Amino acid sequence: MGEDAAVFQLSPDPADARRRAEAAFETWRRQHGRQLPRTARIDHVGSTAIEGCETRGDLDIAVRVPEDAFGAARDYLDRTHAADTQAARRKGYAAFTAPGYALEVGVQLVVMGDEQDRLLDFRDALTSDRALLARYNALKRAYRGREMARYREAKAAFIRDILDT
Repeated sequence: MGEDAAVFQLSPDPADARRRAEAAFETWRRQHGRQLPRTARIDHVGSTAIEGCETRGDLDIAVRVPEDAFGAARDYLDRTHAADTQAARRKGYAAFTAPGYALEVGVQLVVMGDEQDRLLDFRDALTSDRALLARYNALKRAYRGREMARYREAKAAFIRDILDT
């Protein structure tokens, strides 16, 4: 089944999903952190990085680099990861999936300060505002069992609304 036809589901145990994602994040960072430019900042972002957040149980990793290190980081990730076909690659941004993990691992490479460099802002907004987190969780629950593409559209609109205000 293609990603567009996939059904959005939530983990029945978000706390366990968070523990598994954190362990996978530490493994990924150990395996790949030293191979990336030393100026790279590697962060666990996404729902499993936020206590109390509903999650699918996947892991999202942000690799943020200065503009002059983007090419080297992209070349390394191109050799070791699969391109994420759901995300359009463009100057200053590329998305990948990491092979060999028991859970889905997405890696987003972005130039620091780029318009796409908002992953930490959204994570931090949800972490610091419980009412906002409750709204995000309600959105996720409302899309459970529906098409993944529809969920992603609603999620993108929610994120834009939060970060563009």
